[in-house]
Amino acid sequence: MTNDEIIAQAYVDHAAAIRGKVLQMTRDPEVAADITQESFLRLFVETQAGRLPDNIGAWLYRTSSNLVVSRARHAAVAYKFAPRLVRDDEPAQPEAIAILHESQLEVRIRLSGLSSADRRALVLAAHGASGREIASDLGRSHMATRALLSRARGRLRQTAAEGVQVAAAW
Repeated sequence: MTNDEIIAQAYVDHAAAIRGKVLQMTRDPEVAADITQESFLRLFVETQAGRLPDNIGAWLYRTSSNLVVSRARHAAVAYKFAPRLVRDDEPAQPEAIAILHESQLEVRIRLSGLSSADRRALVLAAHGASGREIASDLGRSHMATRALLSRARGRLRQTAAEGVQVAAAW
C-alpha cells in the first residue's frame, strides 16, 4: 500500500471517531472538524517525511488531543491579553497627560535616589533586556546582576512606600 492509500484508509477507519472525540472535548462542531482535518494533515506530513506511525489510530488520537489542548491554551492567552489590543483613538485628555507626567516625574525622582548601576539595570529590565544582556552591559556576572536587580527593586519599592507615607502625611 502507498502512503496515500494508507492515509485514505486511516481516514475511513478513524475520522468519525476522532471528530466525535474532539467534539466531546470542545463542544464546537467547527472546531472538531478543523482539528480532525489538522490531525490528518499532520499525518500526511509525517508520512511524506518517511515517519509513518506504527499505530496510526493511536497517533491520530494523541495528535488531536494535543491540538485541543494547544487550542485551549492559545485561547486562554488571547483572552488574557485581548484588553491590551484595544486602541484608544481619542486624543489624550489634559488630565490624563498631567497624571502621566506626574507619574513619570515620580519615577525619575525615585530612580535618581539609586546608584547608577541600580538605575541602569532597572531601566534596561523595564525595556525588556534579559538578565544576561544587563549583566553584559554592566560588566558583571549573571548571578551578580540578578542579585543587583533584586536589591535595586527592593530599594525602589522601599522609596515608593516611603513616598506614599509622606504623601499620606500631607
